[in-house]
Amino acid sequence: MNIYISQFEHDDRAFVIASNDKGVIYFGNDETTEYVDHHIRRFIQDAERVTGYPADNKNDDYINDIKCYFKGQLTTFDWPLELYGTDFQKSIWEALLKIPFGESRSYSDISEMINNPKAIRAVGGAIGANPVMIVVPCHRVIGKSGKLTGFRGGLDMKIELLVIEGIPYVKE
Repeated sequence: MNIYISQFEHDDRAFVIASNDKGVIYFGNDETTEYVDHHIRRFIQDAERVTGYPADNKNDDYINDIKCYFKGQLTTFDWPLELYGTDFQKSIWEALLKIPFGESRSYSDISEMINNPKAIRAVGGAIGANPVMIVVPCHRVIGKSGKLTGFRGGLDMKIELLVIEGIPYVKE
C-alpha cells in the first residue's frame, strides 16, 4: 500500500499530511514526519512511503482545503478518511465528526454520544490520539465550563481554530 506524505507550510506553521488510495490517514502540524512515520509503523506495516511531487500531487486538494479553512473560506471537509486506531478510538472520532462547524461539545457530551457516560477520561485519551486534526474536529471539544483544554496543535492554534469558527471559550 502506498502512503503519500506531504509537508507544507501555511502562515508560518509546518504541516504534514498523509493519505493512501482510500483517503487521508494523518494530518498534523508537525515540523518533521516523525509522528506520521510512527503512526504508519504502528498500523500499516506494509506501507510504501511516497514523498515529493507524486505525494504533493495526490494531496494537493487536501492542502488547498486546509489553506481555505484557515482563511475562513471552508466550513466542511468532504475528505475520505482512512482512520487507523482501536475500535474505541474510532467511535470517538466518529462522534467528533458529528460536531457541526461553529459548535463545541464537552468531554462528557462525547461520552454520552457513544453511550458510555463514565468513559470521560478514556474519551480524552482517544481525542488526544486523533490522527487527523481539524478535519476530525477535536478542537471543538472544550471543558464543560467552556475552559480550554489540551490540543495536539497547541493552545494557540486551538484558539485560532475556535475564533475561525466563532466558538466561544473561557481562557484561563
